[in-house]
Amino acid sequence: MLSCFSLAGCLHTMDPLDPRILPITTAPAQRLHTHVSFLASPTLAGRQPGTPGNRQAADYIEEQFRLAGLQPLASLDGYRQTISARMGDNIIGVIPPVAPTGTTRWIVVGAHYDHLGYPFLGADDNASSVAILIETARNLAGLSQYGIMFVGFNGEELPYFGTADMGSQFLFHHLPPEIGSTENLQTAIIMDLMGGVQWPALKDAIFATGAEKSPDLYRRVIQTQVSSLTVYCGGIHLVEEIPDHGHKAFSDYDVFRNHQIPFLFLSAARSPRYHTAGDVASTLHYERMAATVEWLRQLIALMAQDETRYSYDVHRVEFADEVASFRNIVEQALHEETRIPGTSRWSLRKLEQDLEWMRELRGSAPTPQQLERLERISIRVQCLMADYSGCFTF
Repeated sequence: MLSCFSLAGCLHTMDPLDPRILPITTAPAQRLHTHVSFLASPTLAGRQPGTPGNRQAADYIEEQFRLAGLQPLASLDGYRQTISARMGDNIIGVIPPVAPTGTTRWIVVGAHYDHLGYPFLGADDNASSVAILIETARNLAGLSQYGIMFVGFNGEELPYFGTADMGSQFLFHHLPPEIGSTENLQTAIIMDLMGGVQWPALKDAIFATGAEKSPDLYRRVIQTQVSSLTVYCGGIHLVEEIPDHGHKAFSDYDVFRNHQIPFLFLSAARSPRYHTAGDVASTLHYERMAATVEWLRQLIALMAQDETRYSYDVHRVEFADEVASFRNIVEQALHEETRIPGTSRWSLRKLEQDLEWMRELRGSAPTPQQLERLERISIRVQCLMADYSGCFTF
């Protein structure tokens, strides 16, 4: 019994990164901080749908869309798509194509702005992504053949997730006439949890998933490079494992994925502040968020060069790239100087086994058992980064 307690004890690890010490030095980062500070302020009381704080957030996003030069859709008579009088609105602004020819295809860029209500202020979840949404709109010029639709979704959190009241579900099933049918959606870029940071080794990294289903979209994702940002590519199956909940979707990409619309889901992963009262504006990494704005600008510019529709293969994975991403992450998690804060001896032992398995892998056509093993590695890493207990059990 004593040996078991010893193995489960914590090792020497890196100290958790305190985001409050991270400098905010550039003008883009300062603008992002301003957005988050308003949206995650106590005055808005957590932005729960149907509350005054949620309506104030919608007003703010609408005004920022206007200042960014986004156009409202005439069919909506403004920037609001009302879900219901009780719930509130999606906020939509567009950049029309510069040289439209025939039917316009659209790139959707979206993030939900609602949260759980006071005392949960939701800085990372999801004011961080809304701030990036606003600043990306500010920094994008019109594309020659595509329209760009920026959407602040309402109603992503429970109990609305997966229901007709979920903002992304509502938009998909009530596309404005200017967009036309769902066949006119070229791709959807969805962001969630874009500002949190806990593990110093991944301070300047985000995760890009979902694009693997569409080869041309995936090619553009891996081509996009910003020197101050590391982008780890992986399959959507690797991020849908939620400790204590199992395999499930957890953000606004779900409706697009379910209807085989090419999509990209971006996240910096859960931190220990996820869905707690500690998720406040001072705990985000604004310079990384600013780098993400530039990365998105470059990505969309590359996508604009693609004239054909992106294909979609529900079974497609980029297994070799997934393994390479997690091999790199696990190597850092095992190094004495860069271990994830709070790693136990049992978790360390599991990570050592994980790394040995990944190093021995050969070939790019995975078996179901190999996919499941990599998913478990992803769960373990996510669990450690979010400081959940029992990470060694996955």
